[in-house]
Amino acid sequence: MTYQVGAYLRLSRDDERDGESLSIENQRAIVTDYITKNGWTLIDSYIDDGLTGTNFDRPQFQRMIDDVRNGRINCVVVKDLSRFGRNYIQIGEYTDYLFPTLGCRFIAINDGIDTLEKENELMPFKNLVNEWYSRDQSKKVKSAKIARAKNGYFMGAYAPYGYIKNAQKQPPLLIDEHAAPTVRRIFEMRATGMGYRTIATKLNEEQVIPPREYYYNSIGKPNPKKGLKVWSDVVVRELLKNEAYIGNIVQMRKGTISYKNKTQVNRPEEEWVRAVGTHEPIVSMELWETARKLGSRGTVGKSNKDGEISLFSGLLKCGDCGRSMKFIRDSNTRKDGHRNNHHAYICCGYSQAGKAVCSPHRTRESIFSDLILSDIREKAQLISFDENAIIAEIKRKKQADTTSEQKAIEKKLQTLRHRLSELERLISKLYEEMVLGDIPREMVLDMTEKYKKEQQEKSMLAAQLAEQLTHSQEVDNDIHEWVSLIRSSMGIDKLDRELLIKLVDKIVVGQKTVVDGVERQEITIIYSLVGQID
Repeated sequence: MTYQVGAYLRLSRDDERDGESLSIENQRAIVTDYITKNGWTLIDSYIDDGLTGTNFDRPQFQRMIDDVRNGRINCVVVKDLSRFGRNYIQIGEYTDYLFPTLGCRFIAINDGIDTLEKENELMPFKNLVNEWYSRDQSKKVKSAKIARAKNGYFMGAYAPYGYIKNAQKQPPLLIDEHAAPTVRRIFEMRATGMGYRTIATKLNEEQVIPPREYYYNSIGKPNPKKGLKVWSDVVVRELLKNEAYIGNIVQMRKGTISYKNKTQVNRPEEEWVRAVGTHEPIVSMELWETARKLGSRGTVGKSNKDGEISLFSGLLKCGDCGRSMKFIRDSNTRKDGHRNNHHAYICCGYSQAGKAVCSPHRTRESIFSDLILSDIREKAQLISFDENAIIAEIKRKKQADTTSEQKAIEKKLQTLRHRLSELERLISKLYEEMVLGDIPREMVLDMTEKYKKEQQEKSMLAAQLAEQLTHSQEVDNDIHEWVSLIRSSMGIDKLDRELLIKLVDKIVVGQKTVVDGVERQEITIIYSLVGQID
């Protein structure tokens, strides 16, 4: 029989380390010679260069499978099984099921495997060996990457906006003097309470070139990405989160679910690799921290049509309906007829829908200023008198809220990680039992699919829980940071927005009431990092 042959050739980046014996040209020569000696017709060559064997979603591999399905080729020839792939379950799906069903012959030359021959008992074991090799190589590559990251080597494709990659490797990043001023300005705008979208709009109005477009302009190439090439709230948000701007390089933030499943997932923060002080920072630590606090709380404050943000905008919350308080220019008329103008805040719910939703909660700005200024001074005095007692009290309150939650998260995380390890063992055991004839192939494929789906779901959940756990473990750092901020504010005589943003998370405003002829109003200050301090 004359066969219409497809030659499949593959080389991964890991294989390149093994030299010329595994090169594409070497594979081509071996396969072509084999086809010629047998007098067959080479219809097409399918080449996946630089792609892993554990993933079968390779473009040329899938093109070859399509050609098998539509009858263009009826024989597939590879140098050896490892070129075809390194996932024993999926290899078996093609060689034991799909190819025989479609009448396609499969040959792995160096392994002596030919599906026309009925005796291929060694093929499952060769598949297992290839997969074990892939697992080992994956571990070695990951270890090498972690080592480089810990040593401060920058492994990204291109430098963060505001930097350029240093050809000399150390320091890994150099400041780009043309873009760095824009980075500083973005942090400064955020520190005043400007929202991500407002910042992006302002930059677009000024026709500042956005990061990706700037990069391609710098290398003299057109931006291949389609769509609007402008600043967006997402671009601004991600820039403000990048520790590169304070001189750190944080890498290994994402990873694959396993050496087989290349789906990218977020790693828990404790698995990130952070190299500190690797290069010159663009922004100061103080400016970074101010912007970071805002980032953890979302947008604080909306600007008016002139781009101005009121002193307490975004910080005031109605104590009854929970909505924000709206800044207004208010006035009243004194007995002498003189009109007195002042700034005030009113519940947004009441402002939009009236008494059906809420009550006014109308409060002058000066009341908030006096109250908060007095409270900050009081807290600063207490800290100067007995700092340890204050820290201990705050810690007691916070830990009472977080300890039980932390324990619950730790327990869930431990259970998830145990199950993920178990799933990895189960998948391997399934195939081994199939090879020994203990379990039918159809059952193995069905169970493997279910296990992989569960594996992916639990990996993503574990990453989320690990991130929550990291946040709950930052209590001590937060308390000491707050104490430092309050202490440094002891001598202030006037509030400004930057200080408020640093110190205050929100201010809860109750409705005014009259008790025994005396007007009363409950106003609660919730401080950043530590919450309410009595």
